[in-house]
Amino acid sequence: MAVNQKENAVNLPDLAEYAKNRYRFPPEELVKYAGLHVAFSLNGTQILASGATEEELEQRLCALGIDPSQVVGSYIPPAGTAVLL
Repeated sequence: MAVNQKENAVNLPDLAEYAKNRYRFPPEELVKYAGLHVAFSLNGTQILASGATEEELEQRLCALGIDPSQVVGSYIPPAGTAVLL
């Protein structure tokens, strides 16, 4: 049995494009997701879903018909939280 490579293909983000768009993401939009796990589009231009836990986020993505492997997951820390990189 032949496997259709296109059906099983996973889209990978262009990391340079993602980083550029993610850096430009409006802070006033991010604050709405403080303390939540979010799923960014592969190009970093939009948040597709959010949840209190990674599991909840994945469930919401699946309910929307979005393959969790086709997003970039991130956690938005609560306001006033210091993040060490």
